[in-house]
Amino acid sequence: MPVSEEREDVLLLDVPTAGDYLSVLPTATAAVATRLGFSLDAIEDLRAAVNAAVTLLMPEPGRPQASRRRYDGDDSMHCRLEVSTEFLQIVLSRTKGEPLPDQGTYHWQVLRALTDEASSESDGMRPMIRIRQQRPASEADAETDAHRVH
Repeated sequence: MPVSEEREDVLLLDVPTAGDYLSVLPTATAAVATRLGFSLDAIEDLRAAVNAAVTLLMPEPGRPQASRRRYDGDDSMHCRLEVSTEFLQIVLSRTKGEPLPDQGTYHWQVLRALTDEASSESDGMRPMIRIRQQRPASEADAETDAHRVH
């Protein structure tokens, strides 16, 4: 089913922050990017960017909630994938957030290197990371650009 050119499509995901549930987020991102005609390299970059954003949003190792393996229902990761005619935007946030690490950290550098735009904001207790990636003009353009020798 083709993506509508007349409206934005939005996919909302809420997953527990325990166990392997978080791996759903880069997989869902890759599925949407594939549907939009992103190149294989661009899809893998988006997967890595979402993983880096999730890592930034999770508490530092050693803190009590970081070692918790069972989901207690109080904490989840929210992901909003927004598809417009010009870009794919991914907004990640947590219900129980801690301040994000400094934007000079390794994961922030990875995030910025892999995306067209990456930013953060907070609405008090809930930190958010916004990733924006320009959509390929067409599926044929995506494949041509992926194989172009620079």
